[in-house]
Amino acid sequence: MKKVLLLLFLAAGTAMAQTGFVQYEAILASMPDVEPIRKELGDLSEKLRGELDKAEANSTQKLQDLQYQASKPGTTDAQKQQLGQQAAALQSEYQNAAKAAELQLGAKENDLMKPILTKLNEAIQAIAKEKGMKLVVNATQVVYSEPGANISIDVAQRLGIKIDADGKPTGK
Repeated sequence: MKKVLLLLFLAAGTAMAQTGFVQYEAILASMPDVEPIRKELGDLSEKLRGELDKAEANSTQKLQDLQYQASKPGTTDAQKQQLGQQAAALQSEYQNAAKAAELQLGAKENDLMKPILTKLNEAIQAIAKEKGMKLVVNATQVVYSEPGANISIDVAQRLGIKIDADGKPTGK
C-alpha cells in the first residue's frame, strides 16, 4: 500500500513539474495585430449603435402615435387591441434589431480575432513542448508556482513582443 501511495505521490509531483502558466490576456493585448481590430470593432460598434439609436427614436415616435390613437375618444376596444398589437410588434422589432447588431458585432470579432488567437495558441504550444510541459493554464487561475513555471515572457518573445513577468509591456 505504501508503494502505491508513493507512486501516486511521485506521479502527481511529476505532473505538477510539467505544468506552466501564461499571462494570456496580457500577451494578447500586447500583440500589435490586436489594436487595428479593436479600432475596427469600435467603429462597427459605433455604426451599429447609431443605427439602433435611429431605430429606437423611430420606434418611440411610432409608439407615441399609437398611444395617441388609442386614447382618442370613440376608439373601440377592437381598435385598441389592434393598436396594442402594433405597439408590441414595434417593440419586438427593435429588440430583434438590437440582438442582430450584437450578433453581427460578435461574429465580426470572432472572424477578426481567430487568426491572432491561433497564432498565440501555437506559440504557447511550441514553448510548452520545448520546456517539456504537459499542461499550461491561464495565469489568472494560478495561486502559487515554482520559478520557471511562467512561460509568458518566452511566448511573448516568440511573438516578437516584449513584456515582463507580470505581462506588462516593457518597451525594451
